Amino acid sequence: MVGYLVAMTAGFDNPDLNTKLLRAEAYNGHGFCLRKQTYLEKLTMFCTGRYITYNREWTERARIMKSGDGADRFNADVASGKLDQWLRKCLLFTCVEMQNHMRTFTGSDGRFYRNELCMDTTNGPTVASEDLKKLICSPAEQRILDQWKTLMDAVRQTDEYDPRLTYGVYQIFAEIDTSYKDDEGNTVWNNVEVHSALQTLKALVKEYYNAEIVPTLFEYEFLK
Repeated sequence: MVGYLVAMTAGFDNPDLNTKLLRAEAYNGHGFCLRKQTYLEKLTMFCTGRYITYNREWTERARIMKSGDGADRFNADVASGKLDQWLRKCLLFTCVEMQNHMRTFTGSDGRFYRNELCMDTTNGPTVASEDLKKLICSPAEQRILDQWKTLMDAVRQTDEYDPRLTYGVYQIFAEIDTSYKDDEGNTVWNNVEVHSALQTLKALVKEYYNAEIVPTLFEYEFLK
């Protein structure tokens, strides 16, 4: 098991509640476990659920829905290998998307849970990093990979960084990209370079999602 995916509803109400990735199962989460052997094709549902995040016009929420009507064509093309590179594009997007809430932590059961759907290889390869080796990188992918390196270089310089952990963007956001209010009520970031690098990465992710992921989601009627 590499993660737990929640992918619910045909519409886009409460998109962050109805689409998310977790490291461990959630009580009454209405999701399912991702297995190493089949997780790549399942991430398509995660990508589908993020559409409204990057296309926020009210007209999109009213006219676009999630669907599985093209599932037979999709499954056939996955089996044939036709979509191998696109599925790895989805994986790259997933690794740098904020609603991927995967973390590395020690659970209340005493078990150590490692984030396997991220690109931090400080403590050895992850499931994602191994599969991304097979991605044929265009300039768009290279920009994201370069910005991820910039982000991680900044993260490693912070006092909050724990070298024992394997970080994804959400854990960086929650534990390192922290801030406080000064006496005048202004937000002050504790780690400015991390915050700046994360904001740049978010902009690249939006551009990449709409250019490289969305057209195929419509082609196979995951969005319609």
